[in-house]
Amino acid sequence: MQLIKPTVELWPSPEVWQEQVARAARLCYASEGGQKSAEDFCDMLLKRKHLSMFRHGSAYFVFAVKGEPDNSVFPLWLITALNNTPYVCIRYHKDKKKKERTFFVSTNRHFLMDAKAIAKELKPYEVTLQDFVAKAKELNFPTAFALIRYTVCVTTQISTSRELNRTSPNNIAEQSTRYVNFGKRGGITICLPHWYECAHWSKKLLARVGWKMSEWCYMLGLRLGLPAQDARGFLCLDAATRVAYTYNVFEWRNIMRLRLTGETGKPHPNAHIAAQQIHDVILPQMRVYGGESSTLL
Repeated sequence: MQLIKPTVELWPSPEVWQEQVARAARLCYASEGGQKSAEDFCDMLLKRKHLSMFRHGSAYFVFAVKGEPDNSVFPLWLITALNNTPYVCIRYHKDKKKKERTFFVSTNRHFLMDAKAIAKELKPYEVTLQDFVAKAKELNFPTAFALIRYTVCVTTQISTSRELNRTSPNNIAEQSTRYVNFGKRGGITICLPHWYECAHWSKKLLARVGWKMSEWCYMLGLRLGLPAQDARGFLCLDAATRVAYTYNVFEWRNIMRLRLTGETGKPHPNAHIAAQQIHDVILPQMRVYGGESSTLL
C-alpha cells in the first residue's frame, strides 16, 4: 500500500490534437507508456466508438463577417447554431470603422465529429492555438483568451473525483477501476485526505488499518478469481484516482465558484484542495497569453 498526496498537473496543448486525446485515453487504462502513435490510438478509439475521449481534443476558429450577420454572405444559420450550442464557445470583436465582426470560436473534436454540417462550414477557418492568440492580440480583444481550453490531470481520492465530476461539463477521462488491475501494480494507492497529517495518532492508525483491510480484501478477491472489475468493490473511497479535465476559462471559472470560493455552499476540504491546485497550475499559463491581469476567479 502506497500513500501519496493530492496533486494537479497541467497538460500543455500539443500542436497535434490527437496527442491530447490519446494521452487522456491512455490515462483511463493506466497505459501511459503505450507504443502506439497518437494517430493509431485515435483510430482504435474510433473503431471502438469510444468517442468521449475526443472531447479533450481542442479546435479553434477565427473568421470575419462584413456588415451585420443578417446582411452578410456568411451563413447566418451557422452563427445561430454556434451561439446556441453548449459545446461551443463563441465571442466576437466588432470593428465599427470597417463594419466587420471577427468571430473567435473554440470547441472540442467530439462535437465536430457529430455536427458534420457545422464542421464542414468551419473547416476553412480553423487556426492553431498560436494563431488564435496572435489574432486576439492584434485586435486587442482579451475576451478571446477565455475561449482557450486547458487540460489538467488531477490525482485525488475516488470520493473527491465524484464531486468534481458532478459539477463539470463532462469532458472527463478517469482512470478505470474496471480495466486497471491494481494487483499487478503492487497494491492500491491511497491519496491522503485533508485531515490526515494533523490528526491524532489514533485516527491515523484507524485510517491505515481501514485502508490496509481494503487492500487485503481487494488482493484476496483477485487471488480467489474475481476479475478486477468485480474486486474493485473492495476499494475504499480514499483510494487514489487520476482524472483529466479539459475546459475553457468560462467553464473553469464556474467550477472555481463551486469548489474553490464556495458561492453555492462550503465545498468539501478535499475538493477545495483540488480546486486550489487546479487554479494554481492554470493561472500562470493564462497569463502567458493574456498578461498579468488574467484571472480565473
